[in-house]
Amino acid sequence: MARHRELAETVYARVRGRSSASKIWRTVVVAGAMLAAPMSAAAEQKAPPATERDAPPPVDKATEAKRAKEVVKTLELELEDLDKKITAQTKAVKDAQNQAERDAANAKLTAMKKEKTDLKARIVTAKADAKKADEAAKAEAKAKNPPRPRVQQNTRPVGRGFILS
Repeated sequence: MARHRELAETVYARVRGRSSASKIWRTVVVAGAMLAAPMSAAAEQKAPPATERDAPPPVDKATEAKRAKEVVKTLELELEDLDKKITAQTKAVKDAQNQAERDAANAKLTAMKKEKTDLKARIVTAKADAKKADEAAKAEAKAKNPPRPRVQQNTRPVGRGFILS
């Protein structure tokens, strides 16, 4: 007890007539301050900028590939609808009664054909994007689940073994 003078004073304070409660409460207050210090240091951190905080969560590659395929499908449906309109417009050019109607129908037909070539170009780029997204999704899936190794870890001795003659 000679080494731990404060402990001895606290333990034997009652015997000497002093209350040890004040010493215990001082110890509790100091310990509480020591525990609260890291929390107060952590509370002073600034909030991240609005751009980082409001950013949407990252989307996995499989979802991006699915969306790209849906875009391709919708563009192809638009192309089919445009083909039907072009067919109807071609019929309107043939059925025109006079030159003015024919010229107006030809102008519409030319605009539709230009729109069709633009749509075909968008489909090509969308298919390329879908292919890239699909490859990225496959690479991500492969990275998440690597194939098991086919080689044994423990190599056995190779040779003729025991020879009994």
